[in-house]
Amino acid sequence: MHVRLSSDFSVWSRGRLGVALFGLVATACAPKPAAEPPPVAESPPVAEPMPKPAPATAGAEGECAVDADCVPASCCHPASCVPAAQKPDCTDVMCTMQCAPNTMDCGGRCACEAGSCKAILASSP
Repeated sequence: MHVRLSSDFSVWSRGRLGVALFGLVATACAPKPAAEPPPVAESPPVAEPMPKPAPATAGAEGECAVDADCVPASCCHPASCVPAAQKPDCTDVMCTMQCAPNTMDCGGRCACEAGSCKAILASSP
């Protein structure tokens, strides 16, 4: 069975169909909004804070009798020693694990020589 529609209906339906198809194609071809990349968590640079100064004590600076009387003068990468009474407060200090040159890192120590605290620096590999 074949039904013939009036010419007015055919023109009207073709126009509506054309508009609908045009809208569909335009929507499909429209540029998509760029998706925002997830935020990148940037770690702040690691800064080694300065140690809190030790309270002043009686006695001349550098006085010692044995090696145990001497301690590193700084919390991170020390290059000198002070008497234990002048030990820096390293409670809230975090240091890197690198072996810095010209420091007591990785093998250096403090020693008492002739009544004064001296740094024995680590030898380079």
